[in-house]
Amino acid sequence: MKSIFNTFLLILYSIFFNSCIQTSEKDENYGFRYSFKINEGWYFTLGDHNQYSRAEYDHSTWRSINIPHDWGVEGTYDTIYGTDWQSGYLPGGIGWYRKELMIKENPKNRNIELQFDGIYMNSKIYINGNLIGNQRYGYTSFFYEVSSHLKKGKNIIAIKVDHAKSKSARWYTGSGIYRNVWLRVTPKVHFKTLEQFVTTSFMNDSLVRVNAHVEVSNKSGQPVTGKIVQKVFDKKQSLLNTSEYDMNIEANNSKATSGKIKIENPKFWSLETPYMHFIVNEFYDQDNRLLDSDTLSFGIRKIEFSAEWGFKINNKNTKIKGVCMHHTAGIYGAAVPESILLYKLKMLKKMGCNAIRTAHNPFSPEFYTICDSLGLLVLDEVFDGWEQEKAVDDYGLYFEEDWQKDIRYWIKNNRNHPSVFMYSIGNEVSNPTITTQKKLITFIKKMDHTRPITQGGHDPTRGMVDQLSKTQLDIKGFNGDGEEIGKYESYHKQNPNIPVIATEVPHTYQTRGVYRTQTQWRRKDFPAKWEIDGGTAGSMIGLKGKCYPISDLSENEIFPEEKTNYFTIKDSLYAIINPNIWKENLYFQSSYDNATVRSSARKAWQVVKELDYVMGQFRWTAFDYLGETNQWPSRFANFGIIDIANIPKDHYYLYQTLWKKEPLVHILPHWTHPEKEGIKIPVVVYTNTDEVELFLNKESLGKKQYDGEQLVWEVPYTSGTIEAKAYIKNELVAKQSYTTAEGKHQLCVKANKEELKFKKRENAIVLIDIVDKNGNLFPYAEDYITVEVKGAGILRGLDNGNPIDLTPYHSISKKAFRGKLVAFIEAKASGIITVNVKTKKGFGKKLLLKSN
Repeated sequence: MKSIFNTFLLILYSIFFNSCIQTSEKDENYGFRYSFKINEGWYFTLGDHNQYSRAEYDHSTWRSINIPHDWGVEGTYDTIYGTDWQSGYLPGGIGWYRKELMIKENPKNRNIELQFDGIYMNSKIYINGNLIGNQRYGYTSFFYEVSSHLKKGKNIIAIKVDHAKSKSARWYTGSGIYRNVWLRVTPKVHFKTLEQFVTTSFMNDSLVRVNAHVEVSNKSGQPVTGKIVQKVFDKKQSLLNTSEYDMNIEANNSKATSGKIKIENPKFWSLETPYMHFIVNEFYDQDNRLLDSDTLSFGIRKIEFSAEWGFKINNKNTKIKGVCMHHTAGIYGAAVPESILLYKLKMLKKMGCNAIRTAHNPFSPEFYTICDSLGLLVLDEVFDGWEQEKAVDDYGLYFEEDWQKDIRYWIKNNRNHPSVFMYSIGNEVSNPTITTQKKLITFIKKMDHTRPITQGGHDPTRGMVDQLSKTQLDIKGFNGDGEEIGKYESYHKQNPNIPVIATEVPHTYQTRGVYRTQTQWRRKDFPAKWEIDGGTAGSMIGLKGKCYPISDLSENEIFPEEKTNYFTIKDSLYAIINPNIWKENLYFQSSYDNATVRSSARKAWQVVKELDYVMGQFRWTAFDYLGETNQWPSRFANFGIIDIANIPKDHYYLYQTLWKKEPLVHILPHWTHPEKEGIKIPVVVYTNTDEVELFLNKESLGKKQYDGEQLVWEVPYTSGTIEAKAYIKNELVAKQSYTTAEGKHQLCVKANKEELKFKKRENAIVLIDIVDKNGNLFPYAEDYITVEVKGAGILRGLDNGNPIDLTPYHSISKKAFRGKLVAFIEAKASGIITVNVKTKKGFGKKLLLKSN
């Protein structure tokens, strides 16, 4: 369906922007619409000057860039910028962007809109020196109608991005035009942007009514008499049904209407089969000439919520197996390529995840489209807080003036996505009021009444009566307190008719490849900044008796050498100054399931699984993310199931065993432990099978029955191979093994894809492992590795998952961490991309990728 319309749209683009063909005044109301990216050919500079907005300003000495762009991750980590532990010690500041736009037609003959999918933050948009508008919130798509500001010939777009107040969130936000920029051209009579909205209602199990809402704008200067035609297609472009009705619109006015189209036995959008439909909206004049046409995708699905049985989709009871995500992605900062976003979401789907919470703001349009296609539900969250700032320079400064505008953009941009199944209006809001909560709920329901509304923890009624009080929300959300013993049960007992979901549960930590056998609690062992400032650091004050117990895996610590006395920049070490009175700085957390705030990951899921009325959970978080660090010199905290370099941690495999049906088994830790000969290593096995048998060098160490808990063997260490075999009804269904790495270091270099599309600026993830001659990973290797990219690609950056490696992302060299390094390669032209990987010790590897 899309390919058919794109052909016409490309013709329009060619006529309007790349030729000298003229349209007559008579034709200005007719023709196809076209939206196209204007990401190429921008100029950028850091700093501020009033002249930068003027059309005649010479920007030829500025840096040439493409959008999306985040200048923050181009900097170095430091304490000098005015940023802090929340924003990840990367620079903010003020940046200017400029672009020349050549138009071959008279722009006033069309309706032209300039759309930005995300600018962080406080942007001012100028065209030909004239201020068009100011968008302060940094996370929503927004647009301006700009026909009257453009002219035939050369036009100058100038954009000021003001992130000088850089303590603007409790995580790294990015800085700049970090999402796509679009120019949308439509006829004078056209379907209004964001006013096409599809809802579905079930007349019975086999008959669905599609409610197709549109609003038509008439900027032609004369009344228009015509008709609306709406056609519903399946994904194979087969016409399912149509609706047709008359419409008259006064000059320079607009009119909203709705068509109702019945569909028999439609295919549903579901988690397993995310089937999409399309609706084509057409407007014809009285002479049956097509004035405007637009295509919209949507899904047909039924969602239900209950305080008794939780959540159903298409009449099927389903537990939400969710994760929280921030919008950034390591080396890319906020400017995440679509190919990387797709890779990350596919990883989560493969893990068994079925839902994402957008913490704590709307994501890019591509994110929602990918979730639609993969069958991932989205808990779509709009704000971290409301009137009062949580970070000193955050959106609370602008909330009262801007919340209606920004919520309107948020809802109308995302309401046609079947993946979006719930809205969240805030997260642990500071000094909230029932009045503000009610305002937000009422405002949203007027635009979309089809989805329930929740909030991430700290419902405004909490603390105003008591923490178990009734809520105005459709669904009660629990954050950290949902990890506490008996919290869901006591709330449900007092409010048996209110549905419950864990919006942010649990909070556990892991550093990939690091293991400690003694249980560690954040507040006592590696406290957060707010716990330090609040005076609870180094103790369990306030949490005693509330936490689910986690037994130590050994009487004494088996891995006492796991200390973090130094941080890294390139291949140099710098001492960490420790001012704390409780313990060593624990920047690395254990990859056993024993480093947490209140609960282990497995216990948090067990509780949710056992309580029918808790519809599911969103754990904090899917990926490690820049910011909200363990203070200098840490660039992030280790909340993720997957590290910041996109390498899974042991928790990834734990969640697979908890969330997937196919038989699985996973061993931890690795089996290369120098100088630990004879010491008993706790070997933990995750599985979802009946029983597991453990072997060391082919000798059985016995079988253990799986009863929902992890399986543990105490194994005296000796080099060789440790293997786990998993059985269902005595049949071997899964196995895994590790073999001790020995001898000289070698490189194993693999890419997630061998061919890249350069026109889409696709990125490849190149995994670099340090192994022995048999391919066994050296789990403590930290070789200094250089990656050189030649030919049709560029190196976007390197990462290793180490929270205290402060090597800048633009460096071509970096130490491996726990035997691994990841290179990110972007296609820039057609041809061969040569990736040369080498170490200081002289061994290396070459990888060839194709760009077309």
